[in-house]
Amino acid sequence: MKKLLTAALVLSVSSPVFAGAYVETREAYNTASDLHEVILRAGYNFDMGAGIMATNAYNIGRWDEIKHSYNEIEGWYPLFRPTDKLTFQPGGLINDNKDGSGGAVYLDTNYKFTPWFNLTFRYRYNHNNYDTPDLNGDMNKNDTHEFANYWNFKVTDQFTWIFEPHFFQRVNDYHSKNGKDHHWEITNGFRYKVDQHWLPYLELQWLDRWNAYNKEQYRIRVGLRYSF
Repeated sequence: MKKLLTAALVLSVSSPVFAGAYVETREAYNTASDLHEVILRAGYNFDMGAGIMATNAYNIGRWDEIKHSYNEIEGWYPLFRPTDKLTFQPGGLINDNKDGSGGAVYLDTNYKFTPWFNLTFRYRYNHNNYDTPDLNGDMNKNDTHEFANYWNFKVTDQFTWIFEPHFFQRVNDYHSKNGKDHHWEITNGFRYKVDQHWLPYLELQWLDRWNAYNKEQYRIRVGLRYSF
């Protein structure tokens, strides 16, 4: 996995064959746990809409440590376009962390209503390759169904707002951090294209209730992408 991640990072920043290469960094702060995470990311987007992306994440606690969090490689391809407005796009990813490896497959259905608004519906299946104890004490895989939609608003040529509600349903006998077999994650994302290279962004997220902290968990993400 780590060899694949290294190869993808090198290709995405050095290969002249693929258009739309970029590098990115992002810092995230979780309010309930009072913890921070930083990612380093690189990828490229093909002219026809396909893409690949490699992410390396680090847990930095309360700015007092640096621990590896996870590696991830993701790719997607616009498989079918019956009209110039409707696109069906499958994708998938593989990842690993301290507990083991996993991955996901998904299908996006995107419809462009106007030049300034398009909507994507996504179904994604998240899978762990390793077993953990479930609610009954049996060893099983803590997989989830994920249902999401992305409301993409192009406010100006530079400014974009993206609204993302995500619903997660546990497949086996597990609970989310809210003590239920399902939970929500809702994101408001704001992106500003300074020029052809620089794209800063802000994401404000609600991650449902986390019973371990007896409060709602919110996350603030601040990132910067540089396109070549």
